[in-house]
Amino acid sequence: MAFKDVLVYADAGPAAAQRYDLAAKLARDHGGHLAALHVWTPPLMVVDPIGGVPGTLIELHERVQGEQAAKTRALVEAAERRSGVAIEYREVRGELAASAALHARYADVIVVGQAALEGEQVVEADMLPEEMVFLAGRPVLVVPRHGRFERLGERVLIAWDRSREATRAIHDALPMLVRASSVTVMEVETRVARRGHIAGADLARHLARHDVKAEVSSTTSADIDVADIILSRSVDLGADLLVMGAYGHSRLRELVLGGVTRQILAQMTLPVLMSH
Repeated sequence: MAFKDVLVYADAGPAAAQRYDLAAKLARDHGGHLAALHVWTPPLMVVDPIGGVPGTLIELHERVQGEQAAKTRALVEAAERRSGVAIEYREVRGELAASAALHARYADVIVVGQAALEGEQVVEADMLPEEMVFLAGRPVLVVPRHGRFERLGERVLIAWDRSREATRAIHDALPMLVRASSVTVMEVETRVARRGHIAGADLARHLARHDVKAEVSSTTSADIDVADIILSRSVDLGADLLVMGAYGHSRLRELVLGGVTRQILAQMTLPVLMSH
């Protein structure tokens, strides 16, 4: 059981090198193939008074896209030299999310970067963490924009809420869980658990049948946000990977009311493997 096909989205952003290094480590640890995908996106359709797209706009767009592609390829080649892992570089033209999702469907996992934080410059690839979770049909490993991550998947925290999405994420993460030195299943109750229920125990037994030895823990959220509890626990454990289900509610509800997925994506301090 291993990730034999790893796909990383490639751009020239300030956090790109860290993302490539982590993807290369993942591919090396699993003896897998690594591909880096860069998408040339079409220009915005600004129409002039006589109904055409100004040629100068197309020329400017092509020049900018070409410059970004050249920078991206150079960063990928530098990561290849650093890691010693061969990286297949792909350039395609098309709509960003749809193109990335199509290529992800022929991979075991897709690695993307965290979206821009407040006050940072927003780029088109910032949409990818959320879009890939819904469109790709594959687990999505989201790498924080800030920080250095020398380890990946050695000490894993599983955020377990007994949902379909969390179940999918855990089984998608099994290639990493079976290699981990420490796995902790954490269940956060929004109210006091019913008598007789031992949080995470059933899941731990199931994981044990896959040769994954997991410890279980639980807490009640009370007035503390669930996302804050999860991230705090990850720090306490020295975790280098968080595994969780994404968007147990609709994105509209999460957007309006807030939700754990959005909070984790905004505040993450370690790589997060998500599935929907």
